[in-house]
Amino acid sequence: MNKIKAILFALAFACNIALAQNPCPFRVPVGEAGLRKYKATKKVKPIYPAESLKNNIKGIVVADILVDEYGKVIRAEVKEAPDTSIKQSVIDAVKQWEFQPPPKLQGKQVCYESTLSFKFEIEKGKGKVSDAPVN
Repeated sequence: MNKIKAILFALAFACNIALAQNPCPFRVPVGEAGLRKYKATKKVKPIYPAESLKNNIKGIVVADILVDEYGKVIRAEVKEAPDTSIKQSVIDAVKQWEFQPPPKLQGKQVCYESTLSFKFEIEKGKGKVSDAPVN
């Protein structure tokens, strides 16, 4: 009986590792503009880091995101950013976004893959962050 329990434990552990490595096997690419406009239920704007503002750093940040079957952002990776402080600000904000849960397609639960883009600007000495959809 102990051998059976050990085997079941090992299988369960192996399955959890496999699930953790690929949380969304069926992914549907969604354009950023449509995702923001029609599917976003909670948006959090990144904060302009004080150090980046002080050093006059500005630019566009593009984050790749993965939205799970519940509408939560489970992965956010910044593809490009003007500095590491701005990059982290975007990751922190984007991970709080929520979307309408993706529908099932052909009986399989899917996840959304998309991007979220932001423009960091400085106007009259003040930092401004605005949406900047790239697709």
